[in-house]
Amino acid sequence: MKGIRKASSLVLACTLFLGLTANASAASNNKVLDQVRNEYTSFEKKAVKAYEKYRDDTNKEYQAYRDKEQASFDTFVKQTSNDLSQLKQAFEADVAKLEVQFGSNKEYSSKLRTYKSKINASSLSSPMQNYAQSINPTSLASLMSNYKSAINEVSLASPMMKYRNAVNEISLASPMSFYRQAVSAVSLASPMSELRHQSNPTSLASVMQKYKHGKLTQKQALAEWRSILKKETKSIQTIADKTKKDIHTISSTTSNDILTQKSKTVNGILEQRQKTLQEISDTRKDYFGEGISISPLIPDLGEPQMMMNGKWLALPQQPVVQNNVVFVPVRAVFETINPEMKLTKKGDVISISNPAVKVTINSKTASVGGKTITLPAAPKLINGNVMIPLQLVEESYNGTVRWDAALKTVFID
Repeated sequence: MKGIRKASSLVLACTLFLGLTANASAASNNKVLDQVRNEYTSFEKKAVKAYEKYRDDTNKEYQAYRDKEQASFDTFVKQTSNDLSQLKQAFEADVAKLEVQFGSNKEYSSKLRTYKSKINASSLSSPMQNYAQSINPTSLASLMSNYKSAINEVSLASPMMKYRNAVNEISLASPMSFYRQAVSAVSLASPMSELRHQSNPTSLASVMQKYKHGKLTQKQALAEWRSILKKETKSIQTIADKTKKDIHTISSTTSNDILTQKSKTVNGILEQRQKTLQEISDTRKDYFGEGISISPLIPDLGEPQMMMNGKWLALPQQPVVQNNVVFVPVRAVFETINPEMKLTKKGDVISISNPAVKVTINSKTASVGGKTITLPAAPKLINGNVMIPLQLVEESYNGTVRWDAALKTVFID
C-alpha cells in the first residue's frame, strides 16, 4: 500500500513538472511570436507612413506645377485674344479713315477691297487670319493648340499626362504604383507581403510556423527572421529610391518639354504677329503711300520673364523679385548672352569666362573683368538654380539691360 502511494506521488510530481515545463515553453514560445509580430507591425506602419508622405508630397508638387502652367497658358490666351480684338478695332478705324480719303476715287476701290481682305481675320489665308489661327487654342495644330496639348494632363502622350501618370499610384506600371505595391502586405509577391507571411505563425511554411511547431529553435527562428527582415527592408528601400529617381527624371523631362513647347508657341506667335503686321503695313504703303505702325506685343504669361532682342527666353527658372531686387538664373542668362562662355562651380564660387565674372553664393562681393563690385543682394539658390542680381548682368554686358516692373520683364538688347 505504501508502495502504491509512493508511486502515485511520483507520477503526480512528474505530471506537475511536465505541466510547468510545458507552460514555461509555451510562454517562451508566445513571447517570441509576439516579439516578431510586433517587429513586423512596427516596420509595416513605418514603411507605409513613409510611402504615403512621399506620395502626398509628390502629388502636391505635381498639382502645383500643373496649376501654374495652366494659369500661365490661360493668361497668354487671354492676352493674345485681347490683342486680336484691339488690332481689329485699329484696322477698322484705319479703313474708315482711308475710305474718307480715297473712297470717292474709283482708282482706289480695288485697292480698298484688297486691303480690307488682308485685315479681315475671316478672309481665307489673309495675314490677319494667319495670326488669328496661330493664337486659337482650338485650331488644329496651331501654335496655341500645341501649347494647350502639352500642358493637358488628359491629352494622350502629352508631357503633362506622363508626369501625372508617374505620380499616380493606381496608374498601371507607374513608378508610384511599384512603390505602393512594395509596401502593401496584400500585394502578391511584394516585400511587405513576404514579411507578413514569414512573421505569421499560422502561415504555411513560414519561419514563425516552423518555430511554433518546434522545427526551429528560438535562436534559429530569430536569426532567420532578422535575415528576411533585413533583405526585404533593403528591397523596399531599393524600390523607393528607384521610384523617386524615376519620378524626378519624368518631372524634369516634362518641365523641359513644356518649356520647349512654350517657347515655340510664344516666339512663334510673336513672329507671326510681326509678319502679319509687316505684310499689312507694306500693302498699305504700296496702295496708299504710307504704312501703319502698331506697338509690339510683350507676352504675358503671368510671371516675371526675360526677353532678348525681342525674343522670349525659355529659362528653367524665370526671374524672381525679392525685396525689390531682381534675380536671374546665372547660367541661362550668360549662355544666352554668349553661347561660347564657360561656367565652373567650385563649392559656392561660380566663375564665368567671357565675360570674366566671379561670384560667390551668399556673398555680395563679386568680380567683373577683374574689378570688384558690391551687389545689392547676395546670389542665392532658388529651386536648385543659382540666381544672381540683375545688376551683375548690367555690369558685365555691353548692351542694354533693364527691368520693366509694369511688364514684369527683363529686356536685354
